[in-house]
Amino acid sequence: MTSYRTVIFDLDGTLRESNPHFMDALYATLQDLGLEVDPFKWRLTERWVHEYWAQSPEIIEDVRVYGQDQVWNRFLTRLMSKVGHPHANEEEVHAFGDLMREVFQPASELTPGARDVLTALSEQGLALGVLSNRSKPFGDELEQLDIADFFDFTLAAGEVGVWKPRPEIFHAALARAGVGPDDAVYIGDNYYADIVGAREAGLNAILVDWRRVFTDVPAIRVERLRDILPYVLG
Repeated sequence: MTSYRTVIFDLDGTLRESNPHFMDALYATLQDLGLEVDPFKWRLTERWVHEYWAQSPEIIEDVRVYGQDQVWNRFLTRLMSKVGHPHANEEEVHAFGDLMREVFQPASELTPGARDVLTALSEQGLALGVLSNRSKPFGDELEQLDIADFFDFTLAAGEVGVWKPRPEIFHAALARAGVGPDDAVYIGDNYYADIVGAREAGLNAILVDWRRVFTDVPAIRVERLRDILPYVLG
């Protein structure tokens, strides 16, 4: 019998995924520009990308120095350096960004097993929620994915102006759920934003690492969403 009353999910990369995946599109775009990338460096870079967008010191510095409008180009500059092209000039970075925007037109799809997992949890009487680092509410996308009816509440970080991994955003989600941290578990795919943040807020957390980016982190880690069920339901 589960000890939880509520299961809170991350959205992007956990319940839904982009097809093609963002990292695969980045890699293909670099190749289209004629820039070689070592596969081992790329695996390390994928992990760094998760960290960068999790309110890392790097992104905070980029926003402070260059402004929010330039964060995308600063991210691409840093990424090119990480994969072995540290001397890319502004023109090359803009070409990378323009081509990426052109080719990356992904479809939004349910993660394999997501509907079955949500059904199993609902049948056990658990309340379900979604907490995302998105700027705006995302109810329309849940409707398009045909999973909106599973959820008792949703929360976009932009609604409260606090972003994962800050514990305050998790506390806001718990307030919407009407439970304390001991009564909820958080499910996410980004170790830095989801797992570290949830723990700081006092929640247990499970990492869904289907791309095997975080094979060595100190966390409950699964590679398929359906594999969370034994940990959640007991």
